[in-house]
Order: sequence, then structure tokens, then C-alpha cells
Amino acid sequence: MHKVPRAPLVGALAFLLALPRAMAVAQDIGPTIDLRPGQEVTFPVTIADGKVTPGAARASKPGAAPPNEGEITVGFVKQGLSPYAMLVATEKTSAPVDFIAAGLIGNIKIDEVKLCGRLEAPSSTRIASGSWRISLSRFSVGEGLQACR
Repeated sequence: MHKVPRAPLVGALAFLLALPRAMAVAQDIGPTIDLRPGQEVTFPVTIADGKVTPGAARASKPGAAPPNEGEITVGFVKQGLSPYAMLVATEKTSAPVDFIAAGLIGNIKIDEVKLCGRLEAPSSTRIASGSWRISLSRFSVGEGLQACR
């Protein structure tokens, strides 16, 4: 009978037991805001000590609810049969706010893009149009469009 050394097995077992905990810590993305195709969300943001905290979002049809002072509006609009949809963000905040938009089908991520904050005009990017919902997260104070790219 062949004996298997114990040390590598114990090490591998310890690694496998620690893996779910490490993955849970690595996936802490802070507060999230969800929107669906053909929908727009407007939410307040608080910028303090270099950190951005989003508030509760209110949903509307695209173009129906422009942001007030201290708010961001994000719309998710499909473009016909194109494999991509447009994400458009309009900010009326004290500083530009960057964030990540993840396109999801159920809980499976199919696309992820960074939206760079702009105060003088709406910012936009393309995301996979097959997404059932978009999750906005990892909000941060932006350094301007050029630094974001």
C-alpha cells in the first residue's frame, strides 16, 4: 500500500477551508444600486472625507427624472438588435463620481464596465444588452475623465 505524506494533505485541506472566507472578503463591493433594461434610477450621494455613499434610489422611465443637486441619474437603454446597450449617467454632485456597472443574468456577471464621472455633461458607455439587470457599485470620487480611462 502506498502512503501519502500528511503535511501536503493538511496544507491543502486548510487552504480549501479558508477559500470561501477569503472569497467573501474579496467580494465586499460596498453598497449597490440595481436597474433593469429601459429603466433609469436617480439616487442621492454623500461625498465626505474622500468617500462616496449612495442613498436610496428611485426608479423612473429614461429621461423622466433628471437629477437634483447632490444626485446621480443612470439610465440603461437597449439599442435595437445591437449586442450592446447604453449606460448614461448624469451627475449634479460636488465632485465627479466614478463607479462600476456589472451586467448580470441572474447572479452571473456577463459584463463589467467603469463609468467615469463628469460634471459638465452626461457620461456614457456600452454594456452587454443581454443583461437582465445592472448593478452599480464601488462608488469613488473621480479624478476627471482623462484620469479615469
